[in-house]
Amino acid sequence: MRQLTEEARRTSERTADAALRLAAHRLSGLTALQVGAFVEARSEFETILRLYDPSQHRPPPVHYVHDPKISALPYLAVILWILGYPEQARAWSVAALQYAEVLNQANLTAHVRVYGGAGLAELLRDTAAVRGHADAIIELADQHSLHYFRLSGLILRGWVMAQEGVGEAGLALMRQSAAERLALGVGWYQIRYLCMLAATHLQAGAAEEGLAVIAQATDLVARNNDHMWEAELHRLEGELRSAQGASPADVEFCFAQALATARDQSAKSFELRAAISLARLRRAQGKYPEARALLAPVYGWFSEGFETRDLKEAKALLDELS
Repeated sequence: MRQLTEEARRTSERTADAALRLAAHRLSGLTALQVGAFVEARSEFETILRLYDPSQHRPPPVHYVHDPKISALPYLAVILWILGYPEQARAWSVAALQYAEVLNQANLTAHVRVYGGAGLAELLRDTAAVRGHADAIIELADQHSLHYFRLSGLILRGWVMAQEGVGEAGLALMRQSAAERLALGVGWYQIRYLCMLAATHLQAGAAEEGLAVIAQATDLVARNNDHMWEAELHRLEGELRSAQGASPADVEFCFAQALATARDQSAKSFELRAAISLARLRRAQGKYPEARALLAPVYGWFSEGFETRDLKEAKALLDELS
């Protein structure tokens, strides 16, 4: 992917092709996102928005087109959340949904709903918002035969069902849709959906099934060099092993991996989640000062989003540890 991206960039410079230049930035952003280089991905997508001129770059209204701006906006919503800016992420999500209305093309609207809409809402743990996006995605897919996006909508609907107490049916829908997606040869975002499935197994008290899902996701990481969700995989493995009764040392090793990966990637929201998990483990061991010393600086880094569930949980834990 990096070689092809560089070839596109060189060709755009040689030919002075503005459309190809924007496409090269898009390819660079997607590649950086997949390997977990979130700062680089943010830069590439923001470059698209800076260069984009609707009079030159907005395509004509046909059944399916590629628009550089509509590819940048929804991914920026996810990236900004990962980097630790949940309010800015919400702003990009709103902008993406508004621009999708302007273009009014089913495939592009579904794309925005999946990533900039439901993708961000799930990370924010906003079940009601995910439900709304999932219903809209499935309705669009049914109207326009968008099977690829329909499977994402069904996974999201299953997750919502599980969050709302319909656990077995929700898990079954998630498992089936994830398997169908994989059978299509889809890799993009598959690991996130497997993270969601593993976390849902954890909620249901099925640690062994959750660890089997983590193993499947870890295989995809190795096969596709896809490190976007690697910190979350380590953290969830630690939570599942803890639920299974593994030794504190084994659990701590997973959380420490999650923390190190998140720090290497500048992924502050993943770092916060890993710090919460590790601080809770140390609290259970009676190591209150160590737990607070770990979590306080991570929480203190944030400057926005204090009403989000992750930051509320971190604050409550810090209050308890003090």
